[in-house]
Amino acid sequence: MLRIRHHDREQPLLRVRYADELVGAFVLFCIGLFVAAVIEAGVLHDWISPPARLRLVLPESGVAGLAVGNDVELMGIRVGSISAVHLNQESRMYAVANIDPQFKSFIRRDSTATIRRRFVVAGASYIDLSRGKGTVMDWQFAELSAKIEANPADMITSTLNDIRTNIVPVMHNAQAITADLKAVADNVKAGKGTVGGLLVDDALLRRADATVATLQDTIERLKPIEGQVGGVLTKADGTMRNLRDTSGALRKMTPTVNSALHHADDATAQLPALLTQAQATADSLKKLTDQLRGLWLLGGHGSVQKPQRLAPRDIRP
Repeated sequence: MLRIRHHDREQPLLRVRYADELVGAFVLFCIGLFVAAVIEAGVLHDWISPPARLRLVLPESGVAGLAVGNDVELMGIRVGSISAVHLNQESRMYAVANIDPQFKSFIRRDSTATIRRRFVVAGASYIDLSRGKGTVMDWQFAELSAKIEANPADMITSTLNDIRTNIVPVMHNAQAITADLKAVADNVKAGKGTVGGLLVDDALLRRADATVATLQDTIERLKPIEGQVGGVLTKADGTMRNLRDTSGALRKMTPTVNSALHHADDATAQLPALLTQAQATADSLKKLTDQLRGLWLLGGHGSVQKPQRLAPRDIRP
């Protein structure tokens, strides 16, 4: 009986001892699971190195499917995610992106933010940042304006609409031209107009044949005149050759004529001096003649009497 009582006393002690170990192991497991969850969620990384915050002003047309948790990529590398989407005082939506600090040097003021689709026209939206080379970003107030990438489906639809807008008037014009051609063909078949008259009435064709025959007769009559015209043209060619020879001779005589004209100009320039000398010589001869005439050896009176002239005041009518 003592053994039975001893066994009853030790059994609860063993149970309490193992229970504490199990509880401790469970607590350690929970702590490890919590630490793993924190590491997996990136909370510990955020505590150690806080992410840089970038405000992205969204376009007024909408967010293009952008939501919290979407990726932010730079040069094809995921550098962050969208943490929140808010509305500012100007009723403009903006998104807050958490950026990995090691990529801050690649994002500058001249960087561009584009909202794209993962599979061009489908899939989740993401922000594609371009590498900047301008002024360094002030990360206390970092902000960029985002734009939506043109959707190829929208571009195709717009192109089709433009084609439709341009082709429909062309089709209407083609229909109008076809209707006009049909009306012209109907008028021709009915014998209206000159062409229709030619097709229906043979009188015009007969007149045309008569006109052609008359022209043939006229041409036959003009053939003799054609020979005469050929002779006239031959004579004209001879005359032109004579004129050409004459002009060549004149061209050869031109230097001689120019020289003669030059000498004539020189002689003409000397004429005034020669005339003056001739006049002086004539005056001298006249005086000499008067002197010889007054010599007594030649039967003169020895002195030349001055001609008696009346004064102008003594002249009376």
